[in-house]
Amino acid sequence: MSLYYQPSNKMPLGGILLFLLGGVLASAVLAFIYIYAIWYIPFVYINVFICLGFGLVLGGILLMLARAGKLRSPAGAGLLGLLVGLAAVYLEWSVYLTLLLNSETTGTGRSADTSTSFSKSMFVDVFTHPAAMWEAIGKINETGTWSLKGATASGGFLWFVWVVELLIILGGAYLLARAQADEPFSELTNEWADEETLAHPVTYAHDIGQTRTALESGQFQALAPHVAESGVAPFARLKLHRVANDPGCQFLTLENVTPKVDDKGKASESTDSVVEHLIISAGTYDDLKQRFGTAPAPSATAPRETATVE
Repeated sequence: MSLYYQPSNKMPLGGILLFLLGGVLASAVLAFIYIYAIWYIPFVYINVFICLGFGLVLGGILLMLARAGKLRSPAGAGLLGLLVGLAAVYLEWSVYLTLLLNSETTGTGRSADTSTSFSKSMFVDVFTHPAAMWEAIGKINETGTWSLKGATASGGFLWFVWVVELLIILGGAYLLARAQADEPFSELTNEWADEETLAHPVTYAHDIGQTRTALESGQFQALAPHVAESGVAPFARLKLHRVANDPGCQFLTLENVTPKVDDKGKASESTDSVVEHLIISAGTYDDLKQRFGTAPAPSATAPRETATVE
């Protein structure tokens, strides 16, 4: 028997249909927003962040759909995420080609001005002819439609840019959908486990392997309260997962946290997993809640922001 939560790999038909229909609908809306944004924002570097936003928002929506549909197969949810991601890429290219083919340019050089409008009939024509779409993409690659530092992007470099765009969109869809399917779920009560981050930080696990072995063998006394010496002192964060009506559904996640403050005073943190979704008993769950469930009292010697970070 595994020491960690193992997904059942169940994929309800209703959940699959919800995921696909909802995902394609969201893809259509996001495709329009994305293409219009990069069409009217003439800054290539900003467009990179717009693309990242597209991938993350689509992935976030798929995560919620996987949760609503109770998809518990990480591989299955990831595959469905890839299908929706491909649909999103196809839709955004359909919108882009519609605007491009329906555009008009007046003037020349720096005084040139390009206007366009969306045509439903042209969109349907583009959308329903994938071979013609691929041919048009190839022609665009030969000539390019935008420039970087005065040079028109085309050929191999433009293919590279398009592949990166594809990977960002597919990556967001795949990773976030798969991540939700890997979360603890109670087959007894047919519901996802609630997650709670305990308020009191735990001492940083300097030897991750040793700490993991101790926890796997039930030595939870190895977890000690963290005593903050500064606002940037590393600590560990303890999360508990539970379904209240399922006595066999309690899990523990522990991650090391390293706070950082840059030269401008902006705070951030990096995390490193120690254990994730380790099975624990109801008694251990209650004991950990009692030990680490209350935030530490503010220290008179520690900076005030320490309690906020932790």
